[in-house]
Amino acid sequence: MSAWLIQIFQRRRCREDRFVALVSPHIRRMHRMAYRWTASQVEAEDLVQEVLASLVSRVAELEAVEKLGPWLVKVLYRRFVDLYRRRRLSPIDQSVAWGDDEYCEVNSGDDFRQLDLRRALERALRLLDEDWRDIVLLHDVEGYTAIEVAEVLEISVGTVKSRLHRARQKLKKSSHRELSRHPARVRG
Repeated sequence: MSAWLIQIFQRRRCREDRFVALVSPHIRRMHRMAYRWTASQVEAEDLVQEVLASLVSRVAELEAVEKLGPWLVKVLYRRFVDLYRRRRLSPIDQSVAWGDDEYCEVNSGDDFRQLDLRRALERALRLLDEDWRDIVLLHDVEGYTAIEVAEVLEISVGTVKSRLHRARQKLKKSSHRELSRHPARVRG
């Protein structure tokens, strides 16, 4: 094999190694957000894979990003919105809908009270307007700051704060209503 061909392979491998080092810490969070948006394990994996595949050749650009986590979630969100719009306009595909407690399974350490609380919260989240739900998921669940959420969703920080406040109020009312339907199960 010629020396120039070996150099090409080594440069490509070095670029791929840098890419993996950059995005690896953010993949789980990207997948969680993709899952929450698509409500499907397979679609979430496909969405994350598609975004990462589109970015693998842009290592230098990724290295220049100051806060890579929020930037990656922003790219993921934009891609999701593009796919969602395409599906919504399609006469064949149905729009994306939230699953029925699909990721609220009982783990060995969970008890029924925790499961009821999680299910009540999931049902309450489903009742929120999509814009409010995205803000709650990014801020309260994933831990992004209001400024980062504003950057991801391309809205003002004031809008993030006001929607977050209203969403929390609605979540509180909805979850209380849900839990009051099953008081014995929650308290017992």
